Amino acid sequence: MTRSSLNRRQLVAGLAGTGAIGGVLWSLGTSNANNGSNTDDTRSWAERTSQGIQAHRTTDLTVEVRNAEGEPVPDATVNVEMQAHEFQFGTAVNAPRLLEAGNDAYREQLLDLFNTTVLENKHKWAVWEKDAAVADNATAWLRDHGLAVRGHAAIWQHLEHDVVPPDVVSRLDEDASDHAAYHKDRIRTHIRDILSTYAGDINDWDVVNEQLHHSAITDALAPDVPPEKSPPVADWFRIAAQSAPEADLYINDYDIVTGTDPEQTAYETLAEYLLDAGAPIDGVGLQAHFHSRSEAVDPREFRALLDRYASQGLSVKVTEYDTTGDDWTEQEEANHLKTVLKTLYSHPAAEGFLMWGFWDGEHWRNNAPLFRKDWSEKPAYNTYTQLVFEEWWTDDRGETDTSGRYRTQAFLGDYEISVTVGGESTTMTTSLGDSTSETVEVRLS
Repeated sequence: MTRSSLNRRQLVAGLAGTGAIGGVLWSLGTSNANNGSNTDDTRSWAERTSQGIQAHRTTDLTVEVRNAEGEPVPDATVNVEMQAHEFQFGTAVNAPRLLEAGNDAYREQLLDLFNTTVLENKHKWAVWEKDAAVADNATAWLRDHGLAVRGHAAIWQHLEHDVVPPDVVSRLDEDASDHAAYHKDRIRTHIRDILSTYAGDINDWDVVNEQLHHSAITDALAPDVPPEKSPPVADWFRIAAQSAPEADLYINDYDIVTGTDPEQTAYETLAEYLLDAGAPIDGVGLQAHFHSRSEAVDPREFRALLDRYASQGLSVKVTEYDTTGDDWTEQEEANHLKTVLKTLYSHPAAEGFLMWGFWDGEHWRNNAPLFRKDWSEKPAYNTYTQLVFEEWWTDDRGETDTSGRYRTQAFLGDYEISVTVGGESTTMTTSLGDSTSETVEVRLS
C-alpha cells in the first residue's frame, strides 16, 4: 500500500468501524475468551485462517482467449504460473556478507526464498553517514536482483548502539535549550538525505525505530511530553513524506507482540497521536523476537493485536521475526512459525513478514529460523517453503470452455500466463492485485 493508493486503507478503516476487521473469518470475536465458554472455538484456528487467506489473499481469475478477430477460442490449453507474491516475505540481510566474494550460498538462498529485504545496520543513521557506499552497493544489488528493500531506520535513538552520530550525542549532554535548533536541523537534514537518496529504490521506511524505548533526542527536544506523544516525531514523518513521496512510512518497536498491555497501549497511542497530528504514517511495524518459548504467541491474542492496529486504518507488518533461547526445540520453532505466518497472512491489514536473518551463520543470536550454520535445513524451512511456495502458490493448467474462458482461483502476485493452440503458444505477464475477481484477455496472433 502506498499513500497514493488509499483503497486498502479505506477498506480496513471501514471494517474497523463495523467491527468486522478480519472479515467473516474472525467475526466470533474474543468476548468469550475468559468466561469458560468454547463458543469462540466452534471453528478451528486452521479453518478460520484458511478462510481468511482465501478471502484476502486470492482472487477469482478468468482467462479469456480470443483469436486475432476477437472471437473466443475453446479448448485452448491455459497455463497460469505464479512468479512472485504480492505479500512481502522477507529477511534482514547483512550487507558485507551479501557483497563479499565467496558467499554464493547466502545469495542463492536469499534469491530463492524471499521477495523483500532489509539491511540489518547499514541504513542506520551514524552507520550510513560513516560509510554510505556499503548500503548503496547492497541496495543496488538487491534491487538489481528483483528484491524489494525496506529502509531501517531513519531515526533510532539508541545511544548505546553507535547509531546516533557523535556530534548529536555530545550535545545531548548539554543544555537542551541551547541545542534544540541544532538537533532539529541535523535530524531533518539526515531524513531528507537518506530518503531522497533511495527514493524509487526503497519504498518502505521505518521513520522512527523503538520510540517507546529509546527517546533521548525527543526527550531533549520535548521534555514535557511522553515519547508516544512527542511532536518531533510527527515532524520527522512530514519530512520523510516530502523526501520520498511514494514511500510507505512506518513506526517500528519491540515488546508489542511479546509484551504486555502497557507497551501495546503506548504503541497504539503513538500511532493515534501521529494520525491526529496529520503525520503521513502508513503502518506499524511489529518486531517479533521471541527470546523464550514462554513468549510463544497465542494465535487468538495475536489476531486481536492485529485488529487493534488495523482499526486505526494502518497497515501492519511483522518486521523482525525469530525464535531464540535454549528452551525451544527446532520443531517447536517450526510450529510457532506456522502459527504466526498463518495468522498474519489471513489478516486483511497485514502486508509483510520479515525474518531478522535466515541462517545461523549470519544471525544476531546465532539461531535463525531456516538454516543451521552448515546450511542444513531446519524443520521451519519446510514449514516456510510449504506454505509460501506450495500451499499459497498458484500453478494451474486447464482448457478453455466453449466461451473461450478458463477460470481458477489465484493467489495475489505476479503471473506468467501462456496459451497453447495447435502447438503454438502465446505468453503474457500480469499482476493480480487486491480485488475479488480479475479477468485477463489473451489475444492470439
